[in-house]
Amino acid sequence: MNPAFARLLKNRKKRERDPNAPPAPTLLGQVKELRLTKEEQDRQGLELVVMRQRLEYMEAKNRRLEIQLKDLENYIRSRIK
Repeated sequence: MNPAFARLLKNRKKRERDPNAPPAPTLLGQVKELRLTKEEQDRQGLELVVMRQRLEYMEAKNRRLEIQLKDLENYIRSRIK
């Protein structure tokens, strides 16, 4: 047998593991984490759309109220003269 190949087959020492260390990450855990992250991004995206719509509504309302206020101010000034 080739000595280089024999070294590959030789039993290796197992690494000591700290009993207090957290478990090693698994692929399933990473998939779950990615899924949760994607769900969170989707939820935040929907929330962002709603917030933009509310902002547009409030800006339109503010413009309308400013116009009404200017009209009222002009009406009052015209009545005073």
